[in-house]
Amino acid sequence: MTGGRSAAPYAGVMSTGEELRRRDNNLDALRLGGALLVVLGHSYVVLAKPMAPPTIFGQPLHALGVHVFFIISGYLITKSWQRRPDWRSYFAARALRIFPALIVAVVLTAFVVGTVFTTLPTSDYLSDPSTWLYLKNALLQPVFGLPGVFVNLPYPYVLNGSLWTLPVEFACYLVVPLVLLLPRRLHVPAVGLFALISIALHLRVWPDVDVLGFFTSSSVGEPWIFFAGGMLCALLLERHAFRLDVALLGLFAVTIVSAVDAGLGTYVLWAVLPYSTLALGLASTPVLRRASRYGDFSYGLYIYAFPVQQVVVATLGVRGIAANAVAVVVATLVLAALSWHLVEAPALRVKTRFEKRFPARRGRRAAVPRVLVGSDVDAGRGPTS
Repeated sequence: MTGGRSAAPYAGVMSTGEELRRRDNNLDALRLGGALLVVLGHSYVVLAKPMAPPTIFGQPLHALGVHVFFIISGYLITKSWQRRPDWRSYFAARALRIFPALIVAVVLTAFVVGTVFTTLPTSDYLSDPSTWLYLKNALLQPVFGLPGVFVNLPYPYVLNGSLWTLPVEFACYLVVPLVLLLPRRLHVPAVGLFALISIALHLRVWPDVDVLGFFTSSSVGEPWIFFAGGMLCALLLERHAFRLDVALLGLFAVTIVSAVDAGLGTYVLWAVLPYSTLALGLASTPVLRRASRYGDFSYGLYIYAFPVQQVVVATLGVRGIAANAVAVVVATLVLAALSWHLVEAPALRVKTRFEKRFPARRGRRAAVPRVLVGSDVDAGRGPTS
């Protein structure tokens, strides 16, 4: 599914300790909130409840959580490239943020959850080619089932339904340098074109085609719309231009329009949500800005919550939404904390050493304006984010 601990003018590469400590915005809290929205929305899915998940602004909870991830990612990835336009450090940062924790999650799911919950004998399970095919998730090639696992649940066969967003977001990471390597005057038109193509894909202006080899074009279109919205905010607006009163007024307008016409409300949301999300995220609220004082658990929540939800249902049976959500959040937060402290934070320290070894070229760095950005220690996480 693909943050900003600090917002300071570029002043060279900060030490890892500084990057992990400095916070003056609400972006970490928003990402954590987005992950929790995904958990709550998926609670209705995994329990196969007859009612649809609740909606906010006309969007199911889990979809809104994904939108928030893509917006923040689009904004911070763009700022990251502006600050350090070097492809080696850029892709190293993206890879070190996504893959180490993802690989661990995939291996644990396949060989711990899978061996415990499969209906097959362990030897048959481990020798089944489908078990090893599941490891393709670590390469951003979603495979949702394991042999004999969760076959009798209300939402059967699916181990981790959240991972489909990660290749969709990684595709966005390829778009950013392609756009920002163009002459500066073409940056906004190029992102606008990306947004229009994404809208056309979402609206099925053309027949559905496979995208990335896994999804139809209409399913990837909307996440890309919101990523493009985050990019446009990064390119067009300075931090002081994000105002909470304007953001809240925009969200109120979306609520009214959605109540009258859901389809029109969706179009308005495409325009309003990126600005409003970033206005809330770049603000500095005393409690919210300390959301990650013990670690940034949003990515771990995102990649572990769905298999934990299935394990809870398989173990405790079908219970109420509230009981399921509480059990899942508590268990997943433990896994997310372990993931952050044992895998993600060490990987980010490797990324910082990489940047020191391969500094950005001085000529290109000098051309980059000194703008307020989020710390690159978290840039580019999706649900990633």
